[in-house]
Amino acid sequence: MNPLFFAVIRSFMPLMEQQAYGRIINVSSEYGAMSEMSSPGVGAYKLSKLILNGLTQLVAAESNNDIKINAVDPGWVSSDMGGPSAPRTPQQAARSILWLATIGPEGPSGGFFKDGKQIDW
Repeated sequence: MNPLFFAVIRSFMPLMEQQAYGRIINVSSEYGAMSEMSSPGVGAYKLSKLILNGLTQLVAAESNNDIKINAVDPGWVSSDMGGPSAPRTPQQAARSILWLATIGPEGPSGGFFKDGKQIDW
């Protein structure tokens, strides 16, 4: 994870706190779940997503008002990065992101989601 993520989030927090409103959606992966840390492969990617998930929880715990910070797993998406054999379309991936971006004050904060459902860290 790039340390700039933390700096960017922290730079926007005062404005969100002043407005008592904001949404931050960190695009993560189930590879960043603790249960994935003991399986082999893509270690640096898993670690970067684990750190991003931790940052999501940390910043959500420190936020108040109607500021929601969540992580989302878009799945394996057919894109330049995911390749043409990936099973999910960009539209499918965007649904959870859009849902979290538009949740109301009763919505979750500090969670990890895929397809609108909470998943384990």
